[in-house]
Amino acid sequence: MKYKTPPISGETGHALFVVLILVFSMFIFGAGFFSMVGHEIRSSQAKLDSERAFWLAEGGKERALRYLSELHTPPTSDFVVFQDVIGPGNGTYTVHCLVDTSAAWSVVKAFMLDSVGRSQGIERRVRQRVRMTSFAQYAMFTDEETNGSVALWYISGDHVEGRLHTNGTFHFAGTPQFTGRITSSSDHMIGYPNYRVDDMSDWPVGSNAPRFAAGAELNAPMIEMPTDLPDLRHLSMFGGVFTGVETDIELGFTGVQAASRTPGWLRYRAHADTHGDWVSVEIATLSDGIFYSDGDVYIKGVLDGELTVASQRDIRIIDDVTYEASNAAGAPQPGCNDLLGLVAERNIVFADNAANQNNLIVNAVLMALDTSITVENYTSGAPRGTLTIWGGLIQKYRGAVGQFRNGTIIHGYQKDYHYDSRVTGRTPPSFPLTGVYEKAGWEETWDATDPF
Repeated sequence: MKYKTPPISGETGHALFVVLILVFSMFIFGAGFFSMVGHEIRSSQAKLDSERAFWLAEGGKERALRYLSELHTPPTSDFVVFQDVIGPGNGTYTVHCLVDTSAAWSVVKAFMLDSVGRSQGIERRVRQRVRMTSFAQYAMFTDEETNGSVALWYISGDHVEGRLHTNGTFHFAGTPQFTGRITSSSDHMIGYPNYRVDDMSDWPVGSNAPRFAAGAELNAPMIEMPTDLPDLRHLSMFGGVFTGVETDIELGFTGVQAASRTPGWLRYRAHADTHGDWVSVEIATLSDGIFYSDGDVYIKGVLDGELTVASQRDIRIIDDVTYEASNAAGAPQPGCNDLLGLVAERNIVFADNAANQNNLIVNAVLMALDTSITVENYTSGAPRGTLTIWGGLIQKYRGAVGQFRNGTIIHGYQKDYHYDSRVTGRTPPSFPLTGVYEKAGWEETWDATDPF
């Protein structure tokens, strides 16, 4: 018996068409699904690469800041800190340090860390503005508030202008006044005779009520003083004046005769050769206004210009040291552009000599690395009048300038200290910096231009 295949009915053809439509739809849906999954994977990867690039930039910036902190001196021109350093995920970072060179001897040195992170072709740029300040910003700075062993006190009648910092502990008796902000790295202060003050709201204690017009801060970061001055020595050799022996310096003089005073000049000679020839120097012709001696320096005179005098040993002030544009009391007058820094690796000493027996005026920012700014023989002899300083005093230990009994001077000088506020914007040439980098601003940007 033979069988014939029945013809496809209309219903069967319709069912096949529906199956084909379903299969096609599932194919389209699957393709779309896999396309969406692929897009999400690519998007997630791009986001991951972007995040990785950002954190590479951040990590490079922080590493560059640590690198700067370990340098002996801050950079003076733009340079590449790190170039294409490989980080996590085979990403890289590059960091440039950009330096603000627009203002010579500014009290604030400004830098920009420009850090670019890269991951799989994606870049992120972050910029950290940092700054370093000069010791010249301080009216008074000490490493310890002692004379080496005995605590020193600010007392009623003391009036300190400008910023004040110590790495040690302040001691206050009575009502001393401070017009600038004061900071201490200690966690407490002492009120006379032995009141411990852990918070500024604890004042007054006993009969002690120091007055902080601009506020006071405890637990401030410690600022280490340098121990030597190799940079000033180097600068003096190649753009200033260098001597290897004890040296006499007279500001505002030229030639052999002291009567031939000439503003804008100085003269110097070996201290041991009292009849030797003087060497005259016009200060404005120095490419670096630095005078450095390996021996003691004996200085006096009138400065017209900007100069830093440094010694590997002591600086001894043997008579008034003033500015050409200061008045009879030593106050810099409006428009004064004279600035003097005196920096000794040992001490700065106000000499006990004939010229200093009846008042002494000093215009300068004074810095003694080891140990003090002090008066010679301050425990003996008749009172010498008033020691007037217009500038600032930075020293390891606070040196004594006189002795008092019942509020009356019996030896040495009465103090009359004034902060020269001009050094909040400009310092004597190459005056030592604190070495502390402070973060001043952060941004993420696409802008690659020099911010200075």
